Amino acid sequence: MAFDVTSGGLRDRYLLLSAPNGIIISLSVYFVFYFFASSLQSMQWAVNDFRSSKWLIGFTVFVAAFNDGFGYGAVVPVLPFSLVDRSGVAEKDVQFWLSALLVAFGLSLTFTARAAITAWGSDKLGSRQTPLLLGSALAIIGTIVFCVARAPWVLVVARICQGSSNGAVYSAGLPLIADSVSADEVGSWMGFVFSGMTGGFLVAPFLAGIVYDNTGYFEVFILVLGVLAFDFFLRAIIIEKKTAAKWHEAGSKPATTAAVQERPRNGYNDVRYSNGNGHSAGNGYKATNNAAQIGEISQGESDAEHDETSPLIRHISSSPQDDPSKPKSLFARLFPKMAVLLSSPRLDVAVYGCFIYMTIVASFDACLPLFVKRQFDWNSSGVGLIFLALTAPALLGTAIGALSDRCGPKKVSLVGFGIATPSLALLAFINDNSLVHKVFLAVLLVLVGIGVNLILTPLAADMLYESKLLEKEHKDVFGKAGASAQVYSLLCAALGFATAVGPAWSGLIYEAVSWKVMMIALAAICVLGSIGVIFYTGGTAEKNGTQDEMPDDTYQRV
Repeated sequence: MAFDVTSGGLRDRYLLLSAPNGIIISLSVYFVFYFFASSLQSMQWAVNDFRSSKWLIGFTVFVAAFNDGFGYGAVVPVLPFSLVDRSGVAEKDVQFWLSALLVAFGLSLTFTARAAITAWGSDKLGSRQTPLLLGSALAIIGTIVFCVARAPWVLVVARICQGSSNGAVYSAGLPLIADSVSADEVGSWMGFVFSGMTGGFLVAPFLAGIVYDNTGYFEVFILVLGVLAFDFFLRAIIIEKKTAAKWHEAGSKPATTAAVQERPRNGYNDVRYSNGNGHSAGNGYKATNNAAQIGEISQGESDAEHDETSPLIRHISSSPQDDPSKPKSLFARLFPKMAVLLSSPRLDVAVYGCFIYMTIVASFDACLPLFVKRQFDWNSSGVGLIFLALTAPALLGTAIGALSDRCGPKKVSLVGFGIATPSLALLAFINDNSLVHKVFLAVLLVLVGIGVNLILTPLAADMLYESKLLEKEHKDVFGKAGASAQVYSLLCAALGFATAVGPAWSGLIYEAVSWKVMMIALAAICVLGSIGVIFYTGGTAEKNGTQDEMPDDTYQRV
């Protein structure tokens, strides 16, 4: 039976109940919307914290490095066949075009990437993410051009695009890592990133060969484009630490959020953070609660005098380049930042060490397949398996980085030179088609792989440590942008130049002289590299003896 609310008694009762119910319902709706809005805001902060976390940023740069190796290696098993079938290249000219494509990739990685994408983007725009996105877009364009092109010279243009895009991984991606992690984690994360590059080198030829044999040419590049799309997505969603901190300052989020809480542990970010004593720290150095370590600050000094732009370290010795009375060279006037960087022996040694790493790897890329084919009569499967012995140790990159953080770059890199040098020299004596020599070859290649990776990761981290010292000593040169992007553009240039020069140099020695002379030559450049490490690479705090002058011992020079 339906109730008629228009009847007298029921109507009065309904009116009496409707008023408080309406208030209750209204308040309920209000609180529901209030808590819903608060939840949405909390979710937004949580999402932003995740997007700016070191874990997502580190994984993004890892995937970017993986793409570097994957894009480079995916065409390796395809080109010897596609140059003949699609491009109409004569069999006798295939080796020339393979070398031309390798040189184009290396030289573009050396010059074009640094000048056009990474240095300009990181310094002028003050952003690491922007050059990473531009590099990813250029990689997609280069891959599409490589997919549809037939003329060999167009393939060279596409390879230049790919090499240029990969420059952003090192010149912008590695500084982004440095901006996002604490000083005692730099080596571990650098090793993690470089293991991604090696993983791409390992996986790409294997997958591309299977896809090409079973499906066809275009499907190989669909696979590469799929990986590139995932990489672009990751680069687009990350938020740099300094951007996240600005958002927190502009919004109502408390300053204890993860993006800001991590800052006192971070030795690299440019955004300021409180050190707990009313002063701000930043510009790439850790805050400290011990006033004695950062200089005496009198109680009577005004806040304006010690604002966020005040240096933590009061007395930094000036370098000779800071003397205005000293005449500067033409190079120093045209390229002041690069002149400062190249004047640092510690940085030069680190760059040379990274150059040695890529020279050795690229030399084996060019000569090892031909050597095992001639010496042992191996096919392509045997070549692929023997390369695993050389490249698989790079997967230990994270552990090597952690070891570098614990023991210091000098000790670890010297151990690397100590392993790689005799192993390369002993490879010169592989000259017999016997089981013993085959096993000996595999074991020595594993040792070479371990040695060169013990060289790369610590020296890459040491480049960052030196850049932070140079930033403090040459604030007028580097400004707010800092030196990280410029430093890792040098790393990018060294790797690219070695990719171009290494195969040509070692291939010439191998063809003109012998395998033995080539191995001895590679061992010799390792010896030269170790000498510089002994004298200039960063050591421990006890050896430096300047613990009170800098907030972080790992920054100290020997």
